[in-house]
Amino acid sequence: MFSRILLATDFSDAARPSVDWAGGLAALEGGTVVVVHALEHDLVAHAPDFSGWLESEDVDLSNYKDEIRRAAEKALLEIAERLKAKQVEVETHLLEGRRPSEVLAQAVIDLKCSVMVLATQGRGGMARWLLGSTAEKVIRTSPCPVLIVHDGDSAPG
Repeated sequence: MFSRILLATDFSDAARPSVDWAGGLAALEGGTVVVVHALEHDLVAHAPDFSGWLESEDVDLSNYKDEIRRAAEKALLEIAERLKAKQVEVETHLLEGRRPSEVLAQAVIDLKCSVMVLATQGRGGMARWLLGSTAEKVIRTSPCPVLIVHDGDSAPG
């Protein structure tokens, strides 16, 4: 049923359980996890997400976008290795462009996925009103079912 599972990640701690969920679904179904990260053009806002993967403490601003891309690719590979250790087939894709919700909805189609697994940080109140909810936008626009994973949710199998 779910032969290709799109796992969307922002590399945050809140996204860690979604890796186990996607891997668990793939193991149950004999499917492939397609791990993607939607790299926004507004990279300055997302630099802290990559702090663990950036090679140097001093980021060369002339090469900033390239360094962020390399950090994202490195983070994608770490997730892929984690899934491969569980005997799950994996693909990785770094997506760039518009808002993550738009990029992810298109990726489901382009990468021929039948379900998306996505973590939510569970922001509420004023933070959600000011920042919006990527998960909510994805749910509204996704052409496939979306499994939302909260921090602390136990993965199947």
